[in-house]
Amino acid sequence: MGVFYPTSTESKLKHYTQVFPTAEIDSTFYAFPQSGTVLGWNRFSPKDFIFCAKIPQTITHDKLADIGPSLESELDRFAELMLPLNNSGKLGCLLLQMPPKYKYDLNHLESFLSVLPHGFKYAIEFRHKSWLQDSTWPILSKYNVAYTIVDEPLLPPEVHVTADFAYIRWHGHGQRPWYDYHYTEKELESWVPKVKEIEPSVKAIYGYFNNHFHGYAVENALKILQMLGKLSPAQREALNRAKAHLEKGKGPEGLGEWVRGGDDRPKIIDLLSSLMGESRLARALAIPDEDVSIKIATSEEVVAKIRDYNLTMESGPKTITHDCGDWERSIETRQLCKHVGKVLLSLPEKIALGWVTQIHEDTDAWRFQKPMGKVITT
Repeated sequence: MGVFYPTSTESKLKHYTQVFPTAEIDSTFYAFPQSGTVLGWNRFSPKDFIFCAKIPQTITHDKLADIGPSLESELDRFAELMLPLNNSGKLGCLLLQMPPKYKYDLNHLESFLSVLPHGFKYAIEFRHKSWLQDSTWPILSKYNVAYTIVDEPLLPPEVHVTADFAYIRWHGHGQRPWYDYHYTEKELESWVPKVKEIEPSVKAIYGYFNNHFHGYAVENALKILQMLGKLSPAQREALNRAKAHLEKGKGPEGLGEWVRGGDDRPKIIDLLSSLMGESRLARALAIPDEDVSIKIATSEEVVAKIRDYNLTMESGPKTITHDCGDWERSIETRQLCKHVGKVLLSLPEKIALGWVTQIHEDTDAWRFQKPMGKVITT
């Protein structure tokens, strides 16, 4: 069992691997990860650590309709990126999360599965109820593709074993986003017999909690391991720390109100949480809207003033120029400060999503800098 874990930094990965033996990597919602990032995952993770990677939406959404050379080329490109993990035995499988509009069509499904690159294992997550019928499972079994068993509001938590491994994703039952949700002990206990039912039929079970706001995923993943009798001493200690963290409070104030504003907002918050941490995100949300003045807001450039500070972001040269006291520390830690976070939260949603996505997909490529000739004081 693990948590949904999209970060690529060495320090965060080392900290994570002390507790969990596996991680699910979301390829930044839309884009391919950088080859250097994948090499970093391979290099800085323990020898027996296992990654599972979600195939980008450019494949599962944008190119899915027309199965042909363009789709196959994208699949081959992603498979090549994942080869370092696969060759070292650290890649469990590749996850195909299909779009909600992808409805039951066995001919199309088989055509798609038949062009998947060889040498990898795959799990598929359907998000339309039409696929939940008996004729679906033999096709998946034919290609040894695991049906992704899900816990979410729109699909029933049916258990189907269609490969020599199983894949489970706990998304939560919150309200926009679903994954802002803390599973109760009773809800987790209901999954214990299902997991035990699957175990004798497969070589491995990959289970991931996607409810990662506020540390819920960490506590829930460790709790179900405890219920299954598989908790190590190090994990027991981590479980106690996770419980103590949750007892202090439920994270950023204003988060629930903010995400209700539009469909892209949960993704923006999700990525910002990774880029700046929950405590800074909370402070960003607490800054009054009237403290922000946006002068330019495009996908290429953002110029803004927040309180007495200035911010300029340029997508071409990948630079973020800012002048608050916390920013000097951000230059070293590679985390956004509360002022940058607040400006991003103040942009039109589509523009904000574009900025946080491109910063998140390759943070190391961005230059965090202060204005030339300006001395920052704290």
